[in-house]
Amino acid sequence: MKITDITYDCVEVPYSQPFHPTWYPGKTEKGQIIFIARVHTDEGITGYSCMEAPHGILPIVCDTMEYVKLFVVGDDSCDIEKIMLKLRNVARIATRPWVIENACWDIIGKKANMPVYKILGAARDRIPVYAAWGELRSNEQRYDDAQRLVDMGFRAVKIRFSHEKMKDDIAIIETVRKAVGNKLEIMVDANQGTACERNNNSFPPIWSYNRALETAREMERLQCAWLEEPLWRYDFDGLAKLNSAVDIPIAGGEINIGIPDFKLMLEKNCFDILQPNCTMSTGISYIRKIAAIADTYGKIVNPHAYIPGMGVLQSMHLVASYTNFTWLEYPCDPPSLTPEVFQGVLKENYLVDKTDGCIPMPQGPGFGIDIDEDLVRKYSILKR
Repeated sequence: MKITDITYDCVEVPYSQPFHPTWYPGKTEKGQIIFIARVHTDEGITGYSCMEAPHGILPIVCDTMEYVKLFVVGDDSCDIEKIMLKLRNVARIATRPWVIENACWDIIGKKANMPVYKILGAARDRIPVYAAWGELRSNEQRYDDAQRLVDMGFRAVKIRFSHEKMKDDIAIIETVRKAVGNKLEIMVDANQGTACERNNNSFPPIWSYNRALETAREMERLQCAWLEEPLWRYDFDGLAKLNSAVDIPIAGGEINIGIPDFKLMLEKNCFDILQPNCTMSTGISYIRKIAAIADTYGKIVNPHAYIPGMGVLQSMHLVASYTNFTWLEYPCDPPSLTPEVFQGVLKENYLVDKTDGCIPMPQGPGFGIDIDEDLVRKYSILKR
């Protein structure tokens, strides 16, 4: 199955009302941006993969796709290790080429008439997910939001911190606990991994080590599941010091790149939970290698999966194929950020089963759910 071409598109699926992201206070988003990559083969099988392309990076992502073509067109889409070496070369000077590997897995599954996770070696058939919030909303709204999640069947939620004062961040956790008690596990994302690069007029606030330490101890008191990205992603020594000082698991790594970064974090004991993203950190095959290395350290690998379109679906196939995993991210923050909008361009949505808070793995070939090209044409924002 030789690769004959790579094509791509980008859509903006409108929100029902403007969305105010915690990671960029002061900014407003009108729709969910989804980048779609297609890998075509000489047997007529097309593999799909999706990723983010927000905040003006779309031209860079498109240039990356054009650059990738120079290396992989003519290759056999089954030759994952060979292709990954070429994508690593592309990543030296371009950005996020890993969607191409992911799309190749979709091709392999379709050719074999099997789900990708079965080809990789299934460890589970149902994926426990947590609702990932992402919007700036009042505590009064969060009280109702938490109850809504329980009604939707969720068993866990991830809150994103963004306040200048710690007490205002902690108040969100206390609000959720007041609303639903222990019906929801609570994770927290401090979004500090890239905060210093994103800082604009003092937003978001940059955490000190002491702020991270004090927050972690408050979260221990409130029996939270983990604290994510409490410090800059390359402050390996600070992260290791924090992880040794507290009992609550420290998580991170969504934008760290490649196996060497994660190997170093394991050696330094920076995290209890590693969170590589299969479109930003590396591709599916290398994250499985990271998971294998992490397992020898007794560490969990719960990938960051705030990836629109079929991005969470790709991550589901990934985590279904290894054992040291507990929860997968599932963006859901109504009324704006709904699964239907976030998944946006799929022929069908993958939703939480209320009976156990899990998503059953699709059993169709490849990733199991394809892109609806009519929706891509409807919402496309890519000027050709």
